[in-house]
Parts: sequence; structure tokens; C-alpha cells
Amino acid sequence: MRSLRRARLALVAAVALVIAILATGFPVGTFVHQRVAIAAINRQLAAIDSRNAELRAEIVSLRQSSTIEAIAREEYGLVRPGQRSYVILPGKGARAVGAGTLGVQPIPPGDLVPASVSAYQSPSDMAPGGKPSSLWSRTVGELEFWRWAL
Repeated sequence: MRSLRRARLALVAAVALVIAILATGFPVGTFVHQRVAIAAINRQLAAIDSRNAELRAEIVSLRQSSTIEAIAREEYGLVRPGQRSYVILPGKGARAVGAGTLGVQPIPPGDLVPASVSAYQSPSDMAPGGKPSSLWSRTVGELEFWRWAL
């Protein structure tokens, strides 16, 4: 009788232990998986925060007039009033030096200034029909550009 009681007690204890392991094992596994997921999301968030900080610094830089001027000169070839811009092309036998765009692509002939600068008129100075546009229409065109640029 005693051994039967001990066997039943051992069986009940074993079943209770298995139930306890199963009951705590599944939530613990879920908890561990969630912690791993949270760690991965935190790494992504840190990378995004870092990129946001870089972009904020770039925004501050782009609001400075010196940066705007540098971009206007380098990317668009713009100069201040009264200044002249020159493009110096390499000679026929010269090899391109550096990794700039001039070394990779030739400049289209339509983008070059003609020998006689007085003969050159930009398309923005021309009204439809080939006639020079008025001062007022050129001024409005300039204002539209700066409204878009800023």
C-alpha cells in the first residue's frame, strides 16, 4: 500500500513537473524571441536615428548661403553677376585625369559657348517665335526659379 501511494505521489509529482515545465517553457521561449526582436529593432532605430542626425546636419548646411553658392557653382555652373565662367577642355591628345564627369563624358556641342559671346542668347531670353523676351518675362522667370530652388 505504501509503495502504491509513493508511486502515485511520484506520478503526480512528475506530471506536475511536466506541466510546470511546459507552462513556463513556452512563455520563456516567447519572451526570449521577443527580446531578440526588440534588440534587432533597437539596432535599426539607432541606425535610423544616426541617419536622421546626418540629414539634419545636411539641412542646416544647405540653408547656408556659402553652401548654396558652392552647389550653384559646381553643379550648375552659375556665377555671380559680373563674373565669367570658363570651361577648359583638354587638348586632342590629352588623357582625362581624375574621376570627374568631364573625364567620363564629353560635353555636348550645344552646351559650349560660341566663339562670339554676343551671338549667344539663352533660350530663356527668347520668347516663342524666336524674338527676344521682355525684361518683365525674364524677371518673372528668375523669380519662379528661385521660388522652386528655395
